[in-house]
Amino acid sequence: MSKRNDQLAMAFDPFGEPVEIACPGASAAGDQRARSVAVIGFWLVAATLTASRIYFADEPVAQMVAHAHAQVAAFITAIL
Repeated sequence: MSKRNDQLAMAFDPFGEPVEIACPGASAAGDQRARSVAVIGFWLVAATLTASRIYFADEPVAQMVAHAHAQVAAFITAIL
């Protein structure tokens, strides 16, 4: 049994003459693994950004910064 990349496909040039071309083979296992890792990484980053956006959407940035500043000030005064 021959592999796909060993088979020749029939095509025609602009003048109607038959031309044999080699079919591209399937991608290597390493390429498929790298593609899978890239897709998983992309969706992981997308989900993280979406989750953080939903979490921080409850209060505006100015209130969040003021609240964080108040917590830091309270922590410093508690230490001193």
